[in-house]
Amino acid sequence: MRALVLHVRLHDGRYHGEGDWPPSPARLFQALLAGVGLSGPLGEREREALKWLEEQRAPTIGAPPSSQAQQRLLFYMPNNDSDRIEGDPFRMARIRTATKIFRPHFFDPEVPLVYAWSLGDAPSEEEYAHTMCTMAERLYQLGRGIDMAWAWGEVVEDRVFEEFLATYPGRIYRPSAGRSTTRLLCPRPGSLESLTRRYEAFGQRFRYVKEGRSVRVVFRRPPRPLFQSVAYDSPPSRRLYELREPTGAGGFAPWPLDRAYALVVRLRDAAVDRLKRAIPNQNGDIDRALVGRKPDGSNACPPESRVRIIPLPSIGHVHADRQIRRVLVEVPPACLLRADDVHWAFSGLDIVDVETGEIQAVLTRSDDEEFLRHYGLAEDGGHRVWCTVTPAALPEDARRRRIDPARIREEAKTGLERAKEQAKAASAVCQALRHAGVRSRVVSICLQREPFEVHGERVEAFGSDTRFPKERLWHVEIAFESPVSGPLVVGDGRFLGLGIMAPSRRRVS
Repeated sequence: MRALVLHVRLHDGRYHGEGDWPPSPARLFQALLAGVGLSGPLGEREREALKWLEEQRAPTIGAPPSSQAQQRLLFYMPNNDSDRIEGDPFRMARIRTATKIFRPHFFDPEVPLVYAWSLGDAPSEEEYAHTMCTMAERLYQLGRGIDMAWAWGEVVEDRVFEEFLATYPGRIYRPSAGRSTTRLLCPRPGSLESLTRRYEAFGQRFRYVKEGRSVRVVFRRPPRPLFQSVAYDSPPSRRLYELREPTGAGGFAPWPLDRAYALVVRLRDAAVDRLKRAIPNQNGDIDRALVGRKPDGSNACPPESRVRIIPLPSIGHVHADRQIRRVLVEVPPACLLRADDVHWAFSGLDIVDVETGEIQAVLTRSDDEEFLRHYGLAEDGGHRVWCTVTPAALPEDARRRRIDPARIREEAKTGLERAKEQAKAASAVCQALRHAGVRSRVVSICLQREPFEVHGERVEAFGSDTRFPKERLWHVEIAFESPVSGPLVVGDGRFLGLGIMAPSRRRVS
């Protein structure tokens, strides 16, 4: 398969369009049409190519990191009323009463905007794609009239394009079938004809009607163009790894479930060390993206920008032993580091025994994407019921009261106290779901110290090897009103191998 890729650069690194970032495919469609239309009516070849483009699926978009101005900029411009000043340009200030307000986006002009459409096998599609590349060279602006731009296009193999995206120094937006806060207008069948009608109507929007001795001006609003709103998602870059023996046999090197925390810390620290040696000028960003803070504890990184290291115990069968053989690494789109740099840092990492110095396992890239279905990473619409595989670490105010083992009878909890602890923990779980970005309404929550399935581990087994005391750890089962997609990791230890959840086979009414 091949792809049509259009690259657009804005001259000043500013985008004044209102209501969309990145610039929508509809804006690009109009900019391409405007560029070709400068030399006169559309040719049949260009018209057919634009009609073909409006029938394609919404494109994948790459956009450079941007920041939006906090204050709005007010621009003054003349009214269309030069008769009042008898056409004298030196008196133009008298009629400069029209205003426009802008709040532009700022970004690196050296990083282009990228729009890519997948091509089919028909020879005509490649012909249309090459015509679009020629049309792109005539583009002169994107967004407002002050956003001067230029573009170029190419037809590349899908593999080449995916490699380009892996090294692209910006954020990738893909069309999404689900809900998303980013919605962009895209061409649809009939968009070109609607723009043609709008252009013709725009030249006839004023009509003069004579009423007696006076003439009245009637304004007719041109019809709006026809576009469709498409949800865009910016998914993280995910890569699955396996724990393999360092010997020539290369079999699995399973890691104990209750030491998930220690595994994540070792992998994280080893990746940080490798990255710092490779790109020492980004030491601060490396600490923020992988550790969440600098060594001195300052400059914490927003959770949505941190790399997630998710150990995946073996599940999916009643006899699965739940030892850890695979690790998923997620690089969010807002990460301070490039995704390919992070994946390089984890690929081939040695897990070394701290005491003996021996290599216990090697982290090897895996292509077993089917395994991810056990953790809800599949295009099946999600799942309603989820339960923890490793216990979730809840906040301090959801902590259970510790009972002295030597005074079990004297300090035994009443039913009311246990109910209050459960209620606090359930409230903390709801808060943890909000932090994890889950918006589906919760129907029920079940909390306990025991695992929900065989071969799991009680929460006490995780308390000795983590910075979270066992009183803050809970196994949780959650039923949602609508399906939720994975991976789902909740709680204060979600960046340290705790709170990993999997779809439950149990039915919860």
